[in-house]
Amino acid sequence: MDILNYKQFTTILFTSIYGVFGIYHLLSYIVLRHKILLYYFILIIGLTLHYSLIFIYEGSFSEQAKLMAYNVSPITAVISTFGLLMFTKSYLNISPINHRTLSSIYKVFIIILVSLPVVYILNHFIIKLEWVRNITIMVAAMTALSTTLLCLFSGFRLYNTEKFNKYYLYSYTPYLFGSILYIAAWFSKKYYQVETDGIILITSVLVTLQLILFSILVSYKFKSIEDHNINMQVEANDKLVTEVEKQTKHLQKAKEDLEKQNEELEKVNKLKNKLFSLLTHDVRGPLNNVSTIIEMIESQLDESELKEITKKLKNEVTDRISMVNVLLDWSYKQLEGVTLDKKLCNLETLFNSIKNEFQRMADNKAIEIELDISCQELVIDENMLKVMLRNLISNAIKFSKRGQKVILSSQCTSDSVEIRVKDFGLGMKTDWHNQSENNNQTTVREGTNGEKGTGFGLMITKDFVEMNDGEIICKSEINKGTEFILTFKTLSQ
Repeated sequence: MDILNYKQFTTILFTSIYGVFGIYHLLSYIVLRHKILLYYFILIIGLTLHYSLIFIYEGSFSEQAKLMAYNVSPITAVISTFGLLMFTKSYLNISPINHRTLSSIYKVFIIILVSLPVVYILNHFIIKLEWVRNITIMVAAMTALSTTLLCLFSGFRLYNTEKFNKYYLYSYTPYLFGSILYIAAWFSKKYYQVETDGIILITSVLVTLQLILFSILVSYKFKSIEDHNINMQVEANDKLVTEVEKQTKHLQKAKEDLEKQNEELEKVNKLKNKLFSLLTHDVRGPLNNVSTIIEMIESQLDESELKEITKKLKNEVTDRISMVNVLLDWSYKQLEGVTLDKKLCNLETLFNSIKNEFQRMADNKAIEIELDISCQELVIDENMLKVMLRNLISNAIKFSKRGQKVILSSQCTSDSVEIRVKDFGLGMKTDWHNQSENNNQTTVREGTNGEKGTGFGLMITKDFVEMNDGEIICKSEINKGTEFILTFKTLSQ
């Protein structure tokens, strides 16, 4: 085989090898859509085209074909250099965010490599100046060598930055030597007519070795990326499971809170039933009947002292009916849910109002209502407190004997306000609230003058106390009296 055939054979061989590598990585890019594969394809396709031009330039082709190959070879060399530069930048993950200075240098090299083919083509077809062509080729050769050194520097600079960077530096060695040998052979042949076939062969072998090493390197990097993605997915799944468990606990707590609210609503509904049962059946109806009877009696009497008494009695009954109607109206407003209207109440004013309200009832039994106000103020729903005290004072008078007294008092502790209603009458069972809650019915009990007591008032009082975050305590001894203690936390609590 003569020298010409040998050179053709080696050129075709290495061109085919590069072409196969190029097609493989192009297909890989189309499937995986990762830019590093595209840049590697540009590098390889540049080498393939460049070696194809060598085959034309060195072969038995026309002078026109050889001239075309000679003119195009600088462009293919720039394509290979551009592919190498972009491949290295992508592989080593060089970006303005993590490596600003190095990224700026790569940007300058990219601009130069993109500009060189444009200048070269414009000069070839339009300007047609030989010195411009020579300078462009010289700049392209120097840029290719500088790019090779820049990639080498990047490998050293980022050696320990990422796991696979060190392997890039090892696998880059053949390309480094190959590039230096090829550029040296190009200068020697162009300016000194030195025979470079042996050097070109060694360069081709080194570049082929380089392509193999880079292909292996890219495969391992993709494997690492895949493992990393799997680990990230596992971590994401773990976080998702943790978040789901957290949200499940929140939902469980929300469910418990909802059940608690439902229980409170059920208590409120029971409270409403007690209120309306008391007001409509046990209080308002009988009072209206009494008012009607008094009017009938009054209409039959002539002007006399007895008629004046019935007029006063009618006024008293009317006042009680008005009080019951106000309470009924207030209760109706709570049908969408009982709400509190807490505000600062003056206990002295309120106690005096309650005393005046029950003064006639007490006078009828010669009972004294005594006030002992040590604590002047309390933050509470004032309407509810009035209902509580009316029920307790009414019961105290109802179950006291003639000539006894009822004490309404208030006192402060470090964290609460106590309101007490004490009588010295018949006494009662202190577990009354348990019996009422268990059977949801009332037991009629007679007072000292035959008054009727159903127990509804105490049940409502207990509910109102608890709605205001208070506590009710009953102390009693048969025939010695009863004391109700209402304890409410102060505002700071």
